[in-house]
Amino acid sequence: MIPALLIWAAAATNPPPIDGTLLYVGDACYTIPASQNGGKSVGNILRRVERLDDKRLMITVASRFNGGPLLTSRMEVAFPSLRPIRTIEETDGKISLTVSYGDTDAQATVTGEDGLPQTSAAPLPGPVWDEETTEFVLTAMPLADGAHFELPVFHFGRGVSTTNIDVRRTIQADGFGGGPIAAWEIDASTRTDMTITFLVAKADRRLLAIEVGGVRSILGGDCSELIK
Repeated sequence: MIPALLIWAAAATNPPPIDGTLLYVGDACYTIPASQNGGKSVGNILRRVERLDDKRLMITVASRFNGGPLLTSRMEVAFPSLRPIRTIEETDGKISLTVSYGDTDAQATVTGEDGLPQTSAAPLPGPVWDEETTEFVLTAMPLADGAHFELPVFHFGRGVSTTNIDVRRTIQADGFGGGPIAAWEIDASTRTDMTITFLVAKADRRLLAIEVGGVRSILGGDCSELIK
């Protein structure tokens, strides 16, 4: 525990530069290809980034898999730093978690199956980014082949941690229409020692694909039923 906290403290003292103006704004739909599930798509994920005003963005992630519940996360972040302001998580339209970020702590309200809210707080010993926004934040970093970043992150249920982000190489990505796209292949190592691989277009910072645990979701598909 102590070494992990020391690593986090080092990352929080010298966080990577984040430029939110590089973040791709708009809607993007992702699908797990049918070939990975015996000919049937597992489901879809909608990622939406929209400007609220000149100081805030709203990041929304909505997903449904195998006919299960609609899961939605709405993350209000500061612009251009992308530091968290508030996160709301919903299941089938019902709020299950609300987290509000301050300078020194994060306050959460958890609503259980009984419908009763419980409020608690967790200290923040330094600057953090919401762990759920990592896939957006990394696209706003000064990416270059071989670059390494250490991002201090926080998740209310798991506490503080450091995500290691490594830009492996540039590749020519096929399968996105209009010919090959120059893209960075990026690995992010999480608190569980699981590595997530991201494919980010160099021209406009679009997130093209994500692969984790052998399952790959790619840009494309129909997310019209996930969000209005």
